[in-house]
Amino acid sequence: MSKFFLRFFLIVLIVVVPATIFLSYFGIETDKFDGLIKSKANEVNRYVKLGFQKTKIHINPTEFNLVVKLQNPKILVKKNEIILSKLDLFLPLKSFFSSNFLLKKAEVAFVKNDIKDLTKITSIFLPNIVNKKLNKVFHKGYLEGEFIIPFESDGSIGKDYGFFGKVSDASINLTKEFSIKQLTTEINHVKDAGADGFKITVKKGSIYNLELAGSTINLKRKKNETKVKSLLKTKGKLNFSQIKKISTLFALNTSNLKDVNGTVDLKTNINFDLGKQFKIGNLSYSIEGDIAYLEIHTEERRIIKKYLPEFDPKIILKDTNIKLINSKSNNTTELNGFIKVKDYFNNFKIKEIYNYNEKSFDINGIIDLTNSKVKVSRLNYNKDYGKKSEINFDVNFVLDKYFNINNLNFLADKTRIHLSNIKLNKNFEVKDFKKLEIKTFENEIKNNDFLVKKSEKVTISGEVFDVQPLLKSLYKKSDKKTFSKNFNSEIKINFNKVLTGTNDDVFNFAMIAAINKGSYDKLSLKGNFSENEIIEMTIYQVDNDKKILQVISDRARPFVKNFDFIKGFEGGKLEYESDISKEVSNSNLIIRDFKVSKVPALAKLLTLASLQGIADTLSGEGIRFESFEMKSNSKGNVLNIDEALAMGPAISILLDGYVDKGKVVSLRGTLVPATKLNAIIAKIPLIGNILVGKKTGEGVVGVSFKMKGPPKDIKTTVNPIKTLTPRFIVRAIEKMKKKKKEEVK
Repeated sequence: MSKFFLRFFLIVLIVVVPATIFLSYFGIETDKFDGLIKSKANEVNRYVKLGFQKTKIHINPTEFNLVVKLQNPKILVKKNEIILSKLDLFLPLKSFFSSNFLLKKAEVAFVKNDIKDLTKITSIFLPNIVNKKLNKVFHKGYLEGEFIIPFESDGSIGKDYGFFGKVSDASINLTKEFSIKQLTTEINHVKDAGADGFKITVKKGSIYNLELAGSTINLKRKKNETKVKSLLKTKGKLNFSQIKKISTLFALNTSNLKDVNGTVDLKTNINFDLGKQFKIGNLSYSIEGDIAYLEIHTEERRIIKKYLPEFDPKIILKDTNIKLINSKSNNTTELNGFIKVKDYFNNFKIKEIYNYNEKSFDINGIIDLTNSKVKVSRLNYNKDYGKKSEINFDVNFVLDKYFNINNLNFLADKTRIHLSNIKLNKNFEVKDFKKLEIKTFENEIKNNDFLVKKSEKVTISGEVFDVQPLLKSLYKKSDKKTFSKNFNSEIKINFNKVLTGTNDDVFNFAMIAAINKGSYDKLSLKGNFSENEIIEMTIYQVDNDKKILQVISDRARPFVKNFDFIKGFEGGKLEYESDISKEVSNSNLIIRDFKVSKVPALAKLLTLASLQGIADTLSGEGIRFESFEMKSNSKGNVLNIDEALAMGPAISILLDGYVDKGKVVSLRGTLVPATKLNAIIAKIPLIGNILVGKKTGEGVVGVSFKMKGPPKDIKTTVNPIKTLTPRFIVRAIEKMKKKKKEEVK
């Protein structure tokens, strides 16, 4: 019996194994399923018809399936013929012995076909909306590969369909603005962790002028959505029109840019979920790579130009690494490389975080400023090219709301500027601050060295302070204030020395003040030019709308020095009082016993008046004046001079007019040589005898004049006169009477 079973087993083995091998590799021809296959194809889709010459049945021993291979297959989809290289149908073994056609899956392969043929095939099993989208996306090119189409037990198309293949020389229109050209890719079906998908590897292709070789796109289907993860490698040149189109995809704001062009090599990760209706959700992206060269034309920023006077709004970057990460909550950008300022490149490193919910920017970084000019006007500090320097900073701001300097450090040789916790409003007015440490050098000489701290009150103390910028600002009206309306504090200041820009430095400088709602409502200042020469300044509040400013200085030169039209001023004592209100300020200025020289406008006036001798004196040792008094009022940037009278041994001048600061000067008045003035006054009964005796003069008494034009190009005209206006005589007599009384005392 055992021999019988052994023989039977051997016979079966000898018969079955070769038969299985034969059926696996060579198969057998049959027409058993021809009609059934064609009818089933119509059941799947009424627009689909299968064509083939004959069928061969193979055995798939690994899966115990029959494989029906159609010979010379083709598909007719709505009368569109697609030539296939393979169409294999997988059925259970029992289908061969029964009429029950239970299709498990189909494998469809085709050689190079027009890429449009893809939609002809996918219409069999993809939703109509998806297929229409594919038809718009695929413009031209070739497609080759293999579809795997699974079937359910009820004959319907399964979900685990897949594709392996290659797209070559294709043009794909992702949107109206984005077209991928000359695209060659490999597409592979991937299945893992309960999800299946595709991996697309780009071998060749470009979007705009950027090469895409090496890019990959991974698609994973899960339930009702497809997860897309892509790595795009872009290398080449880009321009502004491309940047604007790309920015719209990522919701980036380019309104501050005027032009962009350059050469880049970037890797961009873009991840998102794609819903049934092609709705994009959970978008995130990141960019990393190298910028070989990039020109960015931005709008000019006055705040930057103020500190970097040669800053060019055309920013040039080279050899710069970029990292950009975008998420639901924020966008982070990091740049590290070289930035061009004027003719040189400086290295820099900047990190910016933009918070979408708060619309806030957090920016920190470090910039080498060795090859840049730096100017800090308020400290009278200037740095030229070549001096080793850098700035590191950490700032936070919301445009049109606030600007906070968490930390700022500027280092240049021995110069140190450190700001800590400075809070500014949208107009760059100080709301609050913690600390400022300042040490600057001008022409290798220390001109600032002090510390500013704020706790319960503001304390400022140090060795030296350069007051020149503050003195210049006394004569200029500005809409920008230092402190915001929310700033309230007491201030205490002590400096060993205050520099004025002349030989009139102030020592033992001390000030106490109170700031209320952003402006001084109380101030008391004292200092010494020498043991017997002082300067005092006070501000006090009269009522809600009015303040009084008073200045007494035993040296006038520090205040007069900043008038552009006076190049030489010596001596003089100054008294100044101003009633300050919100709309208008009324002021009275008196300067006594001073001498001027190198005053271009006055020199021209004297020459035109044929007073060459006095003009020569002006350009030589200078003209002395006993007094100068000016009554004026200011509104905005316009200084209206009601009356200004200067009297001296050589000449006397009475004038009025206005000065639109920084724009135009318009003055008119009368100039009289002192000898002629004395002669005229001497003729006045009683008063003339008392003041100047009985002297007479001859010829022209004086000249009337007009001066008008920009501060640096004032046009002067004169007209000789024989009689003086009553106003001139009255004002001269008043001054002479006052002088006589002072001499009697």
